[in-house]
Amino acid sequence: MMSSIRHYVSVASCFARLAVQRQLEYPLFLFSWLLMIPIQYFSGIWMLKIIVDRFQPLNGWDFPELTFLYGLALVSHGIFVVFFINTWHIDNMVINGGFDRLLLRPMNVFFQLVTSYVNFIGLIDCIPGIIIFLYGCQLVGFEWSFFNIVKLVLVLLGGVLLRAALFISLGTIAFWTKRNGSMVGFALSMLERATMYPLSIYPFVLQALFTFLIPIGFISFYPAVEFLGKDSGMVQLPFSLALWTPIIGLACFLLAHWIFRIGMKNYESAGS
Repeated sequence: MMSSIRHYVSVASCFARLAVQRQLEYPLFLFSWLLMIPIQYFSGIWMLKIIVDRFQPLNGWDFPELTFLYGLALVSHGIFVVFFINTWHIDNMVINGGFDRLLLRPMNVFFQLVTSYVNFIGLIDCIPGIIIFLYGCQLVGFEWSFFNIVKLVLVLLGGVLLRAALFISLGTIAFWTKRNGSMVGFALSMLERATMYPLSIYPFVLQALFTFLIPIGFISFYPAVEFLGKDSGMVQLPFSLALWTPIIGLACFLLAHWIFRIGMKNYESAGS
């Protein structure tokens, strides 16, 4: 058992080292991302400030609280992009035959999918996200107590698992359709809208959808509600909202893994 674990850890570390070396082959590409990503994220928070200053708070959420919410979502997004970006490109692996290589190796296919590419450039997503989140924490007077830090770590872990579960499930569709890039693009836009703004500004139908069917409201909105002492809107949930996130995240990730295994049974190689 321990030898098997050590073997998988060594393989994962080898994958990570090769991925980092491959990405560092093109430093100008890395530099371009270093320019574009911070501009995108900081322009997003600037847009929130303009909306609040020119019009009014969003259903009772002022700029400091929106900054906290937005930053919390960005941090989990950055971590997800580092470790699970392969889930965006399952259809490409199916089309070009890359998925066949995973099947030929004597290792768990799902493990290979997740660990075969560590996106070192994704750390650039984390940096502005952390800056915005810390700025939001300062604005709202976030208390850095031991229990809040523990809950924050669990929320980020759950948020990453929720994001990964969504894209693994969407990626599995490529086993039947071969292409699902449009669905991945739609999911990215949906996540941005649903995590950047308070869920309570949407109609009840969307609140229920993003709480019970596609529970992305637990990535940032419900944890922020608890940390900030806000009203969650029309959907009321018992117990600690922040602690719901890791539980639901793990459940969704296991469900996505189960869906992935079912999809593999229907996989037909499309590569040359």
